[in-house]
Amino acid sequence: MKKWKMRFTPEASRLVSKLHPDNKKQLKQALNELQQNPYTGKDLQEELFGFKSLILKRYRAIYAVSEEENYIEIYYVGRRSDVYEQFRRLLTEFQGPDN
Repeated sequence: MKKWKMRFTPEASRLVSKLHPDNKKQLKQALNELQQNPYTGKDLQEELFGFKSLILKRYRAIYAVSEEENYIEIYYVGRRSDVYEQFRRLLTEFQGPDN
């Protein structure tokens, strides 16, 4: 089984750097497993269609898989309670008001 490459957006890197060391350790273990099977996450719906969510107890990692380039891109990491709202807001800011 191939091991997928993994990339983090600057925002995801910033968020991971703020996590408690125990949560970082848990995230690292989960991401190692994700590299073995990038399709284990839950498919997201509606305006987040095309992204997947990896469940990490109280946290979620939002990511996408690029089969052509053989990589997993981690877009956002946050608390389960508001991660989807925060990521939607970030996407809206990135896309601009006209999109």
